[in-house]
Amino acid sequence: MNLNDLSWNEVGEYLGKRSDILLPFGSVEEHGYHLPLSTDGDIVQAICEGVSDATGILAAPVVWYGVSNTTKAYAGTTMVEPETLKAYTRDILMAMKNSGFKKVYITSGHYSNAHVDAIKQGAGESGTRTEFLDFSNIDVSDILETKPFHACEAETSLMLYLCSEKVKMEEAVDEEVELKDDQLVPTKSGVFGHPTKATKEKGKLLFERIVGELSKAI
Repeated sequence: MNLNDLSWNEVGEYLGKRSDILLPFGSVEEHGYHLPLSTDGDIVQAICEGVSDATGILAAPVVWYGVSNTTKAYAGTTMVEPETLKAYTRDILMAMKNSGFKKVYITSGHYSNAHVDAIKQGAGESGTRTEFLDFSNIDVSDILETKPFHACEAETSLMLYLCSEKVKMEEAVDEEVELKDDQLVPTKSGVFGHPTKATKEKGKLLFERIVGELSKAI
């Protein structure tokens, strides 16, 4: 069930039965030559819809703009400052609380430290009961050949399964992850990982694993 698809009185009927909601965060951020800027949002929206199907919890629309310091130099990446995201998160959660939602499950398809910290700080200031569902820590080593990172085997596999029409595998290139002074060294393509190893079949397994684990956590 998607919040945006309901009328206000239908939301009221839902709140008469339960009072929790899923709130996904994405980003508008480069994901190499082969994936769209919508990748993080596309993935997290689908995951929340999957969890909604499994649990009956209403899913809110994606909060699209996030903090993307590492990739802000690439054309199209559109970020907000951490303080902005913190305040926006706080305001959304306060509005949800005022509408009658008593528990908000937050998750994000984008996992930069500054991005996640801003969301958690905003949640803490909102006075709303929240729980952050982190699917970046779910063990998927039995599915993937390489470690998940950015525009990598994992994200590309998920997009092949969820939004194959948006993926241009013929343009995918592999780029090694390199750190300098604990900071990511930008790559030519914007890829950090090995998307050429991605498959739709791996994406299906990843999606089912993530949805299953988050549903169990709830």
